[in-house]
Amino acid sequence: MSGLPLATAYHRTPIRVFNAVVRALNTVGLATFPLQESRLIASARKQTGLHEFGDESFLPRLRLLLDSLNSEADLNPLGRLMQRQSITSILRDRLYLQDLLVKHPEILERKLPAPVVIVGLARSGTTRLHRLMASDPQFLHVKAWESMNPVPYPESLQVRDSGQGIDPRITEIEQGLKVVLYMSPQIAAVHPLGAHEVEEEIGLIMHDFSTQMFEVQARVESFAEHLMSHAQTGAYQHMRTLMKVISWFRKDPEDKPWIMKSPQHMQDLDALLAVFPDAKLVCPHRDPIKVVGSSCSMTWNSIVRDSDSIDPHWVGQEWLTKTERMLKKNLAIRDQLSPAQQHDVLYADITADWESSLQGIYEFLGIDMSDLAKQGMRDWLASNAQHKHGAHKYALEDFGISKEQVDQQLQFYRQRFDIPYETRNPHRQ
Repeated sequence: MSGLPLATAYHRTPIRVFNAVVRALNTVGLATFPLQESRLIASARKQTGLHEFGDESFLPRLRLLLDSLNSEADLNPLGRLMQRQSITSILRDRLYLQDLLVKHPEILERKLPAPVVIVGLARSGTTRLHRLMASDPQFLHVKAWESMNPVPYPESLQVRDSGQGIDPRITEIEQGLKVVLYMSPQIAAVHPLGAHEVEEEIGLIMHDFSTQMFEVQARVESFAEHLMSHAQTGAYQHMRTLMKVISWFRKDPEDKPWIMKSPQHMQDLDALLAVFPDAKLVCPHRDPIKVVGSSCSMTWNSIVRDSDSIDPHWVGQEWLTKTERMLKKNLAIRDQLSPAQQHDVLYADITADWESSLQGIYEFLGIDMSDLAKQGMRDWLASNAQHKHGAHKYALEDFGISKEQVDQQLQFYRQRFDIPYETRNPHRQ
């Protein structure tokens, strides 16, 4: 038995009413929100007035995703609508991208120096480390609105060139986040959201239909298995193109490296290194008991919006198994790399003395941790206190797994990096 309520208990009244009304309309063939490739592509083409996608290697993954959403996810009406809108937006952006590259082929000629990439499991302090390092003006990074809408609309280019107005992509994301936080207010305590927050590249990878983001939103087991067992090099090549688009649009200097981060890089380190072979890897490690519990809670708090039947015990087993597989896949690749390309750091050490931990990272990178960088980091910490949006509360038992089970299954990881147990437990974490 789980101590968590049913998924529907998280639904606010407007969501319950919406789902009930749409289900009633479905009985007479109305408001069905079909998740069909041809209809989604037609909708994107109608929105943009464009037809050409250029490289269409993403289509097989889109089909796999749609098959999983239709046959496995058991989406409620809101979930079908949200997935339909999300996929259509990605297709729209791919049409805009092809049009942009035809008009501005110089974008693909831009240089991207070897990036610094934070490669760690979700919930292992990667967001805090990423946002600390992004406070250093030596690095480029992506903002949330750029990660989710990386390709400029025609109106975006007009705003940039005239210097007047607000990029419509920013307005779109700000409005979208308000809707997300209204429908799922518990998300703010799990991952701080904001259009202008420093964000990871998972949105860019999502634009090639190759990301765990879909797994956090819905039960898509066949799609998830495909991503785990097949190299996603094409998705990372597409991510690199989108990074060039973002830098071109911002007029970034071409000699400044990016600071990157996404738990997706744990699973797809082979693809990352195929595209960025000289990347410097910073690898944080946290007590896997905490990581798994927090990952389960993150997924649960996201997925309950779009599926009424999701089982927290399925979430627990899925993410424990996924974590083990990601770690083994990741470590096998890391074993083949030079020690000079990778640096390990403990979450516990960053928590105890972030400045010393960051100094060690900078020494590994061979760059100066300037006073300006330190002040930027202090300023970020001062305005982003832990639990600013409420404590993230969770318990492994709610997901049908135990601390002992997690510890035994992931002991190989704890022993390899001498990861300490976290004993302080003010929020059942």
